[in-house]
Amino acid sequence: MLTEMTGVLIVSRDWQSRALLRAELIEQGCTVQAYESVRDARVALAARDFKPCLLVADLSEAAGPDEPGEVDQLAEVAMRMPVWVIASHSGALEIELEGRGFEAIIFRPVAVGELVQRIKRRLAA
Repeated sequence: MLTEMTGVLIVSRDWQSRALLRAELIEQGCTVQAYESVRDARVALAARDFKPCLLVADLSEAAGPDEPGEVDQLAEVAMRMPVWVIASHSGALEIELEGRGFEAIIFRPVAVGELVQRIKRRLAA
């Protein structure tokens, strides 16, 4: 069973996707912080005010990485904690994500409900 101490950090440029996933996870008992960029999420992690168990970064086409080195930044975070990346099937991004230490790479389309269930199973393990 999830508790309020189960923390998830969400990164997504698309505010609607970010807000919907955040709301669903909160409804399931998770503590959630959500940010628009990897840079903002890393600042939050450095402040150590929030200790998430999982970082979920949506780098799908609508929210794709537009910051240079964004995938590299996520790979650095993945050395310290589990990182799931949500991506679209674009050849360049798929190649850039492979072998970077991400716990999961999830390709769109993925329903929010399905994603929440996968996160719940991961956090309960």
